[in-house]
Amino acid sequence: MAKKKNNLILIIPAFLLMGTAIGIQTKNLFKQMIIGLIVGIIVYFFLRYRNKKLNK
Repeated sequence: MAKKKNNLILIIPAFLLMGTAIGIQTKNLFKQMIIGLIVGIIVYFFLRYRNKKLNK
C-alpha cells in the first residue's frame, strides 16, 4: 500500500480562514481570526497526540 501523507498541519490555516470568513460576516474580523487560529492550533495538537497514541 502507498504511504499516506501527513497533512495535519494544514488544519491550522483552514480554521484561520473559517474564522476570517465568519469575521467578515459579523464585522468582527480580528477577533474571529484570532479565535480561529487558537482553535486550529488546539485541534492540531489534539489530533497529533491522538494519532501518536493510536500508532503505538
